Amino acid sequence: MKPVNPDRYLRASAVCFLATVTACSTPTQRPTADVYVTKHFSAPLDTRLEVNTGDSVFVAGSYIEGEVIELHEGVDMKVPGSLGIPFPVHIDQGKLELTRIDGGGKYYCAQEGKASASFPGLGSVIANGDCVGIRISADQTKKVWVVDNSIRNGMQTIWDKRMSTSDAARYQPETTSKPFKVQSLRRIIFDGYHGGQLHFTWEEITPDRRESKEFTFDFSGNDVLIGIKGNRFRALSADNVRLIYAWDSFEGGS
Repeated sequence: MKPVNPDRYLRASAVCFLATVTACSTPTQRPTADVYVTKHFSAPLDTRLEVNTGDSVFVAGSYIEGEVIELHEGVDMKVPGSLGIPFPVHIDQGKLELTRIDGGGKYYCAQEGKASASFPGLGSVIANGDCVGIRISADQTKKVWVVDNSIRNGMQTIWDKRMSTSDAARYQPETTSKPFKVQSLRRIIFDGYHGGQLHFTWEEITPDRRESKEFTFDFSGNDVLIGIKGNRFRALSADNVRLIYAWDSFEGGS
């Protein structure tokens, strides 16, 4: 009988063990119906308001708001993997953006290149499109650090680590001007004041269509009435970072 090479046996065993570390699947999350929130624009009339360049003067429609969680410093931790063996995870300082909503909750993921997860002997265990960040349960009661490396493994593999009470209180979602998902959206964006003109963009968005139109208005510093798609407001003052204005009338208002 030909003798068995023990080194070969050990190498084969190691490969099988590492495979279980990185490719143990979790139960498939059931898809959930999108919960759109209908926003009816409202603002006080004849009242001085302020908007920064790049922000919206008017927003209305039915959509899911975009959200981010700000990490004011980098985070290092070890997340339990297959068989409970922990693996190191790092997330850079920055924003974790709402990327996915499913039966498991909301996933806030680091941008590509802003996070890492590795395992000894394998190196990186994430691929482009995998999620490293925070998951908040659908009922908002549980926050965990999460690594979803399903793309890298070719099957659903999600690992998590419960947050400390202090971290759960510190890392709170904030809404952004960029919707996560749109059923219908209409908005007026203030693009800035330069060359003696006020610049705006009107956007109308549905799942299968996006229309936009730019508007410019001469402005010398005197009160001027502006009308965009039936919405009327007075520009009171402006500089390169903000606009001071007051509503005269708007869609759905008086």
